[in-house]
Amino acid sequence: MQSYKDFKKEYLNEWVDKSQAARKAAEELAKREVRPSLRDLHKNDFNEELVFTLDGHDVEFKGENEKNPDDPKYNFFTYEEAMERFGKPNKDGWRLPTEEELHVLYYDYPYMFDKVSEQGVFDGRLYLPAMGLRGCSGNVIFVGSEGYYWSSTPEGSDNAWYLNLDSGGKVYMYSSLWCSGFSVRLVRDIK
Repeated sequence: MQSYKDFKKEYLNEWVDKSQAARKAAEELAKREVRPSLRDLHKNDFNEELVFTLDGHDVEFKGENEKNPDDPKYNFFTYEEAMERFGKPNKDGWRLPTEEELHVLYYDYPYMFDKVSEQGVFDGRLYLPAMGLRGCSGNVIFVGSEGYYWSSTPEGSDNAWYLNLDSGGKVYMYSSLWCSGFSVRLVRDIK
């Protein structure tokens, strides 16, 4: 059995490695001259190769958020809308990510928030706009400071898991009511 001292040392070394990777990603981001306009927050204008190893397999993230013609200003989807449209892979293989895939993304890859473009950045290459959310009552809040992204994984009979990123540099996994309006970023398996 590992001693507490050894565990603490191993944990601190892992934390330092992740912090150094996040700092390097931030330095690379600062070198970029072009930033997306606030009107185009649903787009990921800085796409590089968006392949990540998640939950033991390679997954490619789509380069921009999905658009909802019923909500053209924010492009939010309820969970039921997201599952109806993106719950199963389309002809090109694009689908909603699972809770496990999003969990591995935020746990294994360095994260920072770019306050200029108001986007969360994973590993210096995946940009997720902080579009906020539409509550079940219809109020839109947290635009520019937080992003909410549905997973395909339900939690009980009327909740589902989502990824929450914020301008303070934190990322969480929570569950929310299906009536909430969140953003959607699709993934596909790389074979």
